Amino acid sequence: MRTEQQASFVEYVRSRGPWMLRVALRLCRDRHNAEDLVQTSQTKLYAHWNRLRSVENLDAYVRTIILRTHIGDRRTGWAKRVDLHPAHEDLPWDEADHAARLVLREAVEGLAPRQRATIVMRYYLDMSVEQTAAALDVTAGTVKSQTSRGLDALRGVLEHGGVRAA
Repeated sequence: MRTEQQASFVEYVRSRGPWMLRVALRLCRDRHNAEDLVQTSQTKLYAHWNRLRSVENLDAYVRTIILRTHIGDRRTGWAKRVDLHPAHEDLPWDEADHAARLVLREAVEGLAPRQRATIVMRYYLDMSVEQTAAALDVTAGTVKSQTSRGLDALRGVLEHGGVRAA
């Protein structure tokens, strides 16, 4: 790769790296796995950077890399996850709100990988059914069913955990 291409890659990663980490954090169970996911995704991006610089919506392409890498890692069982220390942030919310957020986060983390991916994409990334289907390389019906199953699972966990689901 030529120097100017490397410079453009570094510039993209520096500017969009925090966004990539936020997406990965919503998909993974902890910050360390999210950082690993971002690093793996950036490696894949670098390998194809020459032809990707002209892609119309590079962020969508990168988001797809992150999602597919995450799902692939989960499928192959590449990493065994042992949560020794919960990755809960101390944020300045009142205790009830903070507790509800923690319950919701744990509930989302407990979803199956495909369900978690569709929930994150539809409600956190605000993607349409069609955009989510394209990113995951599945049909719109699969996105709808996985989203529905994920929401049902979340409702069950939240109602059982004492948090009222809307």
